[in-house]
Amino acid sequence: MSVYESFKKICKKLNHYPTQSELIYKFGLNHQELKEISIEKYMDDEYQKTPLTSPSGTRLLYWKNEKIVMHFQGSQDLIRNSEMNQFSDFRNSEILNGFVFSEIESSLAIEGIRSTRAQIEKLDQANYDDLDQLNDIIVKNMLLGYEFAKRHDITEENIFQLYQILSKKCLKDNEQLNPGALYRHDEVNIVDGANAVVDRGVDWQLLPSLMKQLIDFMNTDKTYEEHLIASHIIHYYLVYLHPYFDYNGRMARVLSFWYNLKHAPSLSLLLVSEAINNRIHKQGYYNAIMNSRNAGNDITYFLEYMGDIVLKYSKIYINFYSIKAQLKGKGLLLTRALEIALKYVLAIPVTGEGFFDWKDYKDFSHDSFSKQYYLRLLNDLTELQILKVIEHKKSNLYQLNADLWDLIL
Repeated sequence: MSVYESFKKICKKLNHYPTQSELIYKFGLNHQELKEISIEKYMDDEYQKTPLTSPSGTRLLYWKNEKIVMHFQGSQDLIRNSEMNQFSDFRNSEILNGFVFSEIESSLAIEGIRSTRAQIEKLDQANYDDLDQLNDIIVKNMLLGYEFAKRHDITEENIFQLYQILSKKCLKDNEQLNPGALYRHDEVNIVDGANAVVDRGVDWQLLPSLMKQLIDFMNTDKTYEEHLIASHIIHYYLVYLHPYFDYNGRMARVLSFWYNLKHAPSLSLLLVSEAINNRIHKQGYYNAIMNSRNAGNDITYFLEYMGDIVLKYSKIYINFYSIKAQLKGKGLLLTRALEIALKYVLAIPVTGEGFFDWKDYKDFSHDSFSKQYYLRLLNDLTELQILKVIEHKKSNLYQLNADLWDLIL
């Protein structure tokens, strides 16, 4: 059996795509064998070669394995056949605004910029010239950026206009582009979630030609499934190129939304930033980017990660709206605080039989309230029979009452 045949056997046996370090330290492959595998992928019809390239001319590719790519279509199918079907045409402005506000809150939080839904709604109505706090300006820029995307087609000039909107009044002197330039004119560092430098953006002199590839890719005809996947390929490629000194991650997420809106209006793709925005998934997001880079832009790692979290959060939102609808049918409406708590308990990562305590809730929520406040929220959900509770060593352990509410797990 050849090295490449062994690699494909490993891939098909595992329930995830193996990382380079896993192939070395668990399966005994060496660096030379990994190089041979990288070359063989380009001759394997199971790998989709995209028209997007690295500076050296090698094409980004991914494994077209059903268990990886099916999540994108599956998440949209689940939504279409659930309580959330009412949001299928999310281009309706009222529906879209609600999800955009959540997307902005979560997208900024990925970068450590804290805001709330209420603050974002308030800033949506605020006069730009009245704002003097940096965080308020950042949020307002995001709101204006999404509005711009709704009204314009994707062109090189419009992408630059979007960048100017998102970064207005927020860039340091050394982060400004040269007059008349669309992209950066020097090297730039790429940092991870801990702000550690992990790589550099591509050679700035190649950016015009590589960005043209990206824009051409966005405007080529595709099947619906290809459009769903392309949204994430675009996200990855912009982060990989890092065409600006700052705002690359933010631009990548808004550009992915823009493409989604124009070519594949899938509600599930609007949940991406919220899905990434917690300490567990955020690190997975950065790991997926780095694993893809380290494997020579085999973006299977990134697509696998994005597919997993999109499917996970599609289920969370379906369960969220299903529970709310069932409660409403009983004459019960949740407060805003309990709606947020419900979404959190549906999303908390659990193991074994699914028990968690108030500390797990606190860690996942990013909030800093008192123990009593968290217990009150969890106990209120228990009274509604959304949660079950047991006492162990004088502590309450909570568990979703999944069977009673017929939840999708």
